[in-house]
Amino acid sequence: MDTPEQPDREAVRRDERNRRMVRDWENGATVTQIARRYHLSLSWTGVLLRQNGADLPTTGRGIKRELDTDEVIADYLDGATVRALADAHDVSYGKIYRLLQQHRVPMRPRGGKQ
Repeated sequence: MDTPEQPDREAVRRDERNRRMVRDWENGATVTQIARRYHLSLSWTGVLLRQNGADLPTTGRGIKRELDTDEVIADYLDGATVRALADAHDVSYGKIYRLLQQHRVPMRPRGGKQ
């Protein structure tokens, strides 16, 4: 006798995770926070959120971050490290470094104080 197919447990688990992710987004969590919470990449998190109805800004790749350029530059010139700025703004080291380079900010030597 044939029995109706049981839903794939893994698929059910993923669907529930995706619903929780959208709920987190709607409650104000950032994509970065959601990605970390569910151990997913930033870009895959964005894809899953969009597929499940979250209203995210669209970009060519990944998630677009708006940075207060003047604030980042001022903080760097006041002594903050590129790594600390990246962590504070939930962006990559490279994004901060490129921002500083594009604005011709004089860079300190790498590796801290000698």
